[in-house]
Amino acid sequence: MQYLVASGVPSTQLPPGCQLVAGSQMMSFEEPWSFGEPLIARLADGTNLDALKTIVGADAFLVEGILEPGQGQAFCIGAHMMRDPEGFKPYAAGVPDVIKNYGCRYIARGGKVTPVTGSFVPDRAVLMEFPTADEAVRFYFSDAYAPLLKIRLRTTDPRFVLMARSGQLPDSALGVIATKLRARG
Repeated sequence: MQYLVASGVPSTQLPPGCQLVAGSQMMSFEEPWSFGEPLIARLADGTNLDALKTIVGADAFLVEGILEPGQGQAFCIGAHMMRDPEGFKPYAAGVPDVIKNYGCRYIARGGKVTPVTGSFVPDRAVLMEFPTADEAVRFYFSDAYAPLLKIRLRTTDPRFVLMARSGQLPDSALGVIATKLRARG
């Protein structure tokens, strides 16, 4: 099972065999997601992705999946360029125990990342599904996650994006994100 993470690709231009999982309003929590609005699609076996290579400005990579998408209304993409793989290990070991308290399901976690097109290909990618955007925000800004986040920010060139399955992110989540990011400076 594979998931496509693509930016600069309209959902209407996804090749046959791609099932859109999420591709609506997004918000970046860390380094800017400067690659355009992302989308996540589940690929059917044998999907031909050559058409994506002809879309000017497209960035796309594949990540190995571990679960089918469920009914969650919010998805997060954690995409990292690793600076200190050894230093990152405590983060990778500790985060599952914290994130489960927020209803998270990993649909892809640290599997092989394969470039399709464009310039952004992370060393590691994680796709997380949350029941709601508010739960994802509560997780990210929680006291329980704070020490792990410090490890992640120190050991990677991080990207963390929250996106709605469809439609807009709720004002409640956007408000908390804006307030917390302003306070972080």
